Amino acid sequence: MFSLFKKKTIQGEDVVFKLSGLHCSSCAMSIDNALEEVDGVQEAVTSYAKAETKVSFDPKKTSHEELKRAIQGAGYQVL
Repeated sequence: MFSLFKKKTIQGEDVVFKLSGLHCSSCAMSIDNALEEVDGVQEAVTSYAKAETKVSFDPKKTSHEELKRAIQGAGYQVL
């Protein structure tokens, strides 16, 4: 069977950072917003309950260090 629609595959890498300084879901949203502003980030999902964030990104466009700087710039620490 032939389909006219191809499923878009995302090329990239996933990383999970442990965090400190989160107190509520607004903190998690602030981190997600800061990370999604970084060129090359495809998705950021932060859980304040787990104190971690999972980031899907293109390693050709950004790095772990740049992601950490974005988190720190939002006022949180990467452990």
